[in-house]
Amino acid sequence: HNQSIGEKEKRMAWIKTVRPEDATGTLKEVYDELMAQGKSVSSLVSAYSLKPAFLRAARELSHTVTFGGSSLGERKEELIATVIAAKLKCTF
Repeated sequence: HNQSIGEKEKRMAWIKTVRPEDATGTLKEVYDELMAQGKSVSSLVSAYSLKPAFLRAARELSHTVTFGGSSLGERKEELIATVIAAKLKCTF
């Protein structure tokens, strides 16, 4: 069956994830930390739910290199991240 490019782009990969109410151990800790910060458990975060140690390490790395990891300061880093996200039409 031939599909147009637009139809192919609408398809989404489905992977097993762990919902916040079913999380235990390290994953529950990570989810709880997010929610304590007023954040939700996004589909991007839940995509890593089967590898909670990786999820924690990736979040720590991201925070280290993007927020306060340079001499620009957190405010300028946030502004740059916002401009880049808007330019890329990123919703996260």
